[in-house]
Amino acid sequence: MNLSQTPKHIKVVIKTISAQSFLKKRLLSLGLSVGKEIEVTEMSLQKNTIKIALGFSAIALRMEEAQMIEVEVVA
Repeated sequence: MNLSQTPKHIKVVIKTISAQSFLKKRLLSLGLSVGKEIEVTEMSLQKNTIKIALGFSAIALRMEEAQMIEVEVVA
């Protein structure tokens, strides 16, 4: 499943990031990398942005960007 399909308050682990080079570098600089555990905390009313918790940080992504991140639910 991709990050945009993840329900709120479910912990997931990043499996792959299928973005173009410049976007992938930006996501890596924000701390999003394969193997990181993240959690969706909020979605905008229009469902065009998603807020995720990464450790002690919070990051907002566009839905198009979230669709490029494959995740797996933490058991």
